[in-house]
Amino acid sequence: MSSFDLSHLPEPLLEFAANGRHIDVRFGLMDYGPVDFSTERTKEIRLGIVGSSQTVGKLGDWLRRCEGGIPAKNSRQPNLFPGFPGSTILGPFRCGFEVGARHTRMLSQSLISRIVSERDDDTAVSLAVEAFTNEVKDLAELDQPPQVVICALPVELIERVSNMRSQPSEDDLADISADEREPEDAPVVDREIENFRGALKAATLALRIPIQIVWPTTYDNDAVVKRKLAEFSTRKVQDEATRAWNFFCALYYKAGGTPWRMVRDQREYSATFMGVSFFEGLDGSSLQTSSAQLFDERGEGLILKGGPGLKDKTDRQPYLSALDAFNLTRTALQSYKREHGNYPARLVVHKTSRFHPEEREGFQKAIEQSEIEIADFIWMPRRSPVRLFRNGVYPPLRGTAMRLDDTQTILYTRGSVDFFRTYPGLYVPNPLLLHAQRRDTPDWNLLLKETLALTKMNWNGTQFDGALPITLKAARQVGDILKYVPDGTTPDPRYRFYM
Repeated sequence: MSSFDLSHLPEPLLEFAANGRHIDVRFGLMDYGPVDFSTERTKEIRLGIVGSSQTVGKLGDWLRRCEGGIPAKNSRQPNLFPGFPGSTILGPFRCGFEVGARHTRMLSQSLISRIVSERDDDTAVSLAVEAFTNEVKDLAELDQPPQVVICALPVELIERVSNMRSQPSEDDLADISADEREPEDAPVVDREIENFRGALKAATLALRIPIQIVWPTTYDNDAVVKRKLAEFSTRKVQDEATRAWNFFCALYYKAGGTPWRMVRDQREYSATFMGVSFFEGLDGSSLQTSSAQLFDERGEGLILKGGPGLKDKTDRQPYLSALDAFNLTRTALQSYKREHGNYPARLVVHKTSRFHPEEREGFQKAIEQSEIEIADFIWMPRRSPVRLFRNGVYPPLRGTAMRLDDTQTILYTRGSVDFFRTYPGLYVPNPLLLHAQRRDTPDWNLLLKETLALTKMNWNGTQFDGALPITLKAARQVGDILKYVPDGTTPDPRYRFYM
């Protein structure tokens, strides 16, 4: 090919209260408030806390400190590191966060010591999961239970049961400085032991109260957690204001709120976005199992557990049988109809592996039965074979796109950001490669704009330059939880229970 079509997409706007618009999550919340804010009701979010006497006490002190706000750190990039205005009704979430006296539960020191001293890894994790689950269950059975339960892990427990990964979990990332993080497309390798976070979230799904796992490094500037893996032994934590932003944003969403949503042009067809991913079973050798994450413009997330995954004999790529692909898509679309009263006019399906012919047959049959006429099947491999370079020391701008041919386009979802006046990362960013295996949408720019906007729909963080669209980013954390859900059990479909 002799020429390429190079372009730059403007940063997508997000919608906040009173039809407010902003490209940045934090400034949009400060200026307008969350998109579901209403002056007709005063919102108070009830929080519960489970932990040791020390973690419960120190977290409570920090929550009270956050009410008055956390100042911004000294930086030449004030837009990247704004201060946190406070967690009261006058703050960015326009609500208060309250921990009632009846909503705290403390694990005894003898129980913690028993878990820490347990020599078998799997047994230690099981004991810790059981200890926290029992206390969350006790809170859930109150006449007026908390809306979110914070699991404040003691340092010694973290070092025993939550410190076994070569890649930090989603909860860890709330603490790690942006320039210390691994790329989001880096492989995840778990030791062959139970994953505490996934097992705990799976165990509490039936209680219908979302949990937020928090480390002492979030709320205690003097806390130190010894890392078992050398590459994270000297990691830097985020500044305190950023930690507060991320923490309260996650709490707000888990309590049923909607902080922001994508902006949709009313002239465009209503659309929903489905990500299909695969994860290994607990034994590490079983056939992979599929899950789907369905997201719409309003930010509603739906999690579905699909049938067993298959592997192509030629390239070992995972895929679904035609029947399982049909059932998964049909269930997702029926759930959308129950929520909205009608099917979407358009369905966009994202995968990190190629769409197998048998899989496409099942997707298309479900789409036809739902009388959806417009569908796009986009395959996004983990790494692009093409990279761009610009003069100087900074990488390409976020939003830079280059058409390779009629079916392939690369898109920089991480890169230099004008609003931040820097590139907020340490690693050389890797663009996404979008390969359209079915494209009914004639305008490639619309697909790129939507993909870029979907990278901003992660309510576990407030920095808007995510690498992966939420349809695919959710795959890791969802898979780590669903693998612990017994076969035949229908897990709660709401995304806020998995993040």
